[in-house]
Amino acid sequence: MGDSKLILCCFIACILFLGVNGENPYRYITWKVTYGDIYPLGVKQQGILINGQFPGPHIDAVTNDNLIISVYNYLNEPFLISWNGVQQRRNSWQDGVSGTNCPIRPGKNFTYVLQVKDQIGSFYYFPSLLFHKAAGGYGAIRIWSRPKIPVPFPSPAGDFTVLAGDWYKRNHYVRILFLHLL
Repeated sequence: MGDSKLILCCFIACILFLGVNGENPYRYITWKVTYGDIYPLGVKQQGILINGQFPGPHIDAVTNDNLIISVYNYLNEPFLISWNGVQQRRNSWQDGVSGTNCPIRPGKNFTYVLQVKDQIGSFYYFPSLLFHKAAGGYGAIRIWSRPKIPVPFPSPAGDFTVLAGDWYKRNHYVRILFLHLL
C-alpha cells in the first residue's frame, strides 16, 4: 500500500509541475499598414488602412491577455501607433508616443508586446505622427472581464463601437506639405 501511495503522489506532483501553465493567454496579431481609398465626407482620398480595413481591425481581449502585435509599415513615411487602454508588458516605452517610441520606418516592422490589464471597457488605438490620425489607421479595443471574476453591474443589452475622427476634403499629406510651407 505504501508504494502505491508514493507512486500516486509522484504522479500528481508530475502533473502539477509539468501540466499546469499559470501564464496568461497570448494573442498573436499581424497588421499590414498600407494606403488605400477611403471616402470620408463623400470625397475620395488616400487613407491609411490596416489589413485593408478602415477603420482598422477590432481587437477583442480578456483582462490579462498578452497581445503580440507585429506591425508592418508599407507606407512611404514613418508610422507609429499609440495604445489607449492597454499596458506594456515588458517595455514601458512601447506606448506609441514619439520620443519614447521610435516610429516604424517605411518597409520595416515592429512588434508591440502589450498586456491588457484589469480595466474592462472600450478603448482604441490610433496613429500618433503627423496627420495620420486624420487619415485612418485607428480602431477599437474591447477588453472583457475574465469569466471567473464577476463585474458589479449587469451585462449590457447590446454593444456597438463608435469611432469619431477629424475629416478633411484633402489627403493628409497635402496638409503636411502646407504646414511645412508656412
